[in-house]
Amino acid sequence: MSESQTKPNLNQLIEDAHQGVEQQQAATAALANQRTAQSNIKDILGYLLLVAFIVVAIVQYPRINAPYAWPDVDSSPTVAEADLEAIVGVIETYRFSQGQYPTTLSQVRFPDGLAKMVEGSKLDYSPSEKGYALAWALPNWLASYTSETGKISVEPKGKGKR
Repeated sequence: MSESQTKPNLNQLIEDAHQGVEQQQAATAALANQRTAQSNIKDILGYLLLVAFIVVAIVQYPRINAPYAWPDVDSSPTVAEADLEAIVGVIETYRFSQGQYPTTLSQVRFPDGLAKMVEGSKLDYSPSEKGYALAWALPNWLASYTSETGKISVEPKGKGKR
């Protein structure tokens, strides 16, 4: 050290160290307050999510707890449409694997449940050069499909039935 610079006295060094400690404590306290605020926000969001879950569970409980009601085959064409779509899917799978439509439905392997329905019903399969047509006479419905249009039609059988 040169003589122009004076040595700090011990009291000044202690005072500077004390100020440094106070600044460090203030910074630590500010950081702790910030973390506490973030923690409080997370807690509040957690409680809100819990309340939302409870409300949804209460509102949806009757629906969740109720047994599934299958569509009434006699009053809704939905089941006939779904069954005919499944048959069409099996025929189309045959076409993709063999490169052509089957000449008769006996060439197609249906899954067990669908095979029983097809076996015990009046399902007419009519192949043509452009595709095929299906006509299915069910107890309450007349269902039809043509591969040219790709549309399924289900109409009530007889007048007055719906």
